[in-house]
Amino acid sequence: MPTTPGDASVAPLPLRERQRIALRAEIQQAALRLFAAEGFDNVTTEAIAEEVGISPSTFFRHVPSKEHLLLGATQRGRARIVANFHARPLDEDVADSLAAAILARTSQFVDDDETLELWRRAMASAPAELRRASLLSREDCDELVGAVAARLSDADIATDMRAGVLVRSAVAAVEYAYEWWLTYGQSESLHALTEQALDQVARRR
Repeated sequence: MPTTPGDASVAPLPLRERQRIALRAEIQQAALRLFAAEGFDNVTTEAIAEEVGISPSTFFRHVPSKEHLLLGATQRGRARIVANFHARPLDEDVADSLAAAILARTSQFVDDDETLELWRRAMASAPAELRRASLLSREDCDELVGAVAARLSDADIATDMRAGVLVRSAVAAVEYAYEWWLTYGQSESLHALTEQALDQVARRR
């Protein structure tokens, strides 16, 4: 997945760490190519290691499993959505903040169409439980509900449904946009489809 360039003022990482990061990125890209071409279930960790030119033992020193290569980036992104929401202006409409937090995440992939298309094809070939695992988890939703409730004048989620309805509506729209993109291979980007889905929810508020 795309990365953000580092701040030039930050001290450079040691050479060994840079080499580790570069190798993990090479493993990730090789795995996506193989998953997209041959199907997730048909690709072994040995095949990925061979594609990169490393031993299976070296592979497992850098990556815990082939499932992690498919889901790792999206799972890390879940926490970013919550952090993005916390970073929004306090005087902004809560629903607008929620949409902006989600779109800030999907916008990170706009300029990497080739990798995102590989990931789409790879994910489309994966078992259903893995495809579902890439979406927001129940814990992520609950955390977002709590954050939204805090913005709604500390609404008590036990007696006030507003925060839960806002979050669940947005998440349902985002999940459907993702599934639609994954299934039908739309020419529009995932980010654009997510934006359209959230806009559909906003129109019905």
